Amino acid sequence: MTGRIALMLAGIAVMALGIDVVVKADLGNSPISATPNVLALGFPAVSFGTFMLGWQCFLVLVQVALLRREFRLVDLWQIPISVFFGLCIDWFMALLGAAAPTTYLASWLWLVVGMAVLAAGIVMTVVSGTVMNCGEAVVRKTGARFGTVKVGFDLACAALAVLCALVFVGHLAGVREGTVVCAALTGVVVNGYMALYGRVRQGARRWRAGSGSCADEAATSLVEQS
Repeated sequence: MTGRIALMLAGIAVMALGIDVVVKADLGNSPISATPNVLALGFPAVSFGTFMLGWQCFLVLVQVALLRREFRLVDLWQIPISVFFGLCIDWFMALLGAAAPTTYLASWLWLVVGMAVLAAGIVMTVVSGTVMNCGEAVVRKTGARFGTVKVGFDLACAALAVLCALVFVGHLAGVREGTVVCAALTGVVVNGYMALYGRVRQGARRWRAGSGSCADEAATSLVEQS
């Protein structure tokens, strides 16, 4: 269990790094972070990570509304996880500092790298089998294919970010072509990672089974020789 928790926390940190790299690309934020980042632009006295914490708590309330009596008390662990998530976002943003792409092409490279890192973090939290990050938990509760439903969830988050930008900033700050790309493709990348993980896991099981068979054959041979 300790290993699973460590994997989940590592996944949360990787997600935070991926989000910050996408933000630094300056082509629009990843959908799950778009609304908090837009609010941080509208209210600069509050950090991005703090708004992310508030957003995550809102997603917990969404889960309560969707599940009602089926909502488990253990899922409330998503709140302290969200605190850790927000702290990681602010910490990685400070660590990246002034680093940023200088050309439009470089911005796209940053976006692709950030999206790949974000998707990897999402898969780590899912594979850990523990309490999930709030955004991924909302998607998982639908019971449908995770990556596919995530595409729809991300598009909804992007639409909300557009609304918040128009209301609180006055223009489409923090929402650009990169937001649409992340919304459409992050779930696809997650599906790809999950498929790869499934193949690797299946291969490992076959290898262990094969090793066991070889060991049995060797033991049988030794007995016969004796």
